[in-house]
Amino acid sequence: MRKRLAFALLSLSGFAALAAAPGGDPLAVTGLVAHPLHLTLADLKAMPPIHVTANQMSGRGPVPLDCSGVPLAALLKQAAPSFGDARNVSLAHSLLFTGDDGYAVSLSFGEIDADYGKAAPIIATACGGKELDNQRLVVPSDGHAGRAIQGLVRIEVK
Repeated sequence: MRKRLAFALLSLSGFAALAAAPGGDPLAVTGLVAHPLHLTLADLKAMPPIHVTANQMSGRGPVPLDCSGVPLAALLKQAAPSFGDARNVSLAHSLLFTGDDGYAVSLSFGEIDADYGKAAPIIATACGGKELDNQRLVVPSDGHAGRAIQGLVRIEVK
């Protein structure tokens, strides 16, 4: 009886979910793409990483960024956004990033295009010399860390 009660309490508090899903939830790349992706943290760590450093402001003051991960551009290349062939058609589209807590932010394709905004976001798998427990959106060109999402679970191409 005590074991059942303890299991029930752990299940309600979320510890059972954490134990059942090491590495956090997978990342889904969906929407206007030819090849939807569903990637685990291990899948992301197996991809060629890049390293970024920056300083961003947060509600607690300056935050130094020192992260490694997969360039967003590499994931989008695999997913193959499908917008048609009109001139500069991607500039009318955006990406909606959602975390496991429901927090969501967006980036336009113009912001991430090397010819325009040059934001160069990454899906970080390590920060501060430590491996992360779940993937994180990092936009190193942002002056404020408001678009950083820890526990990134979805990128929807719109």
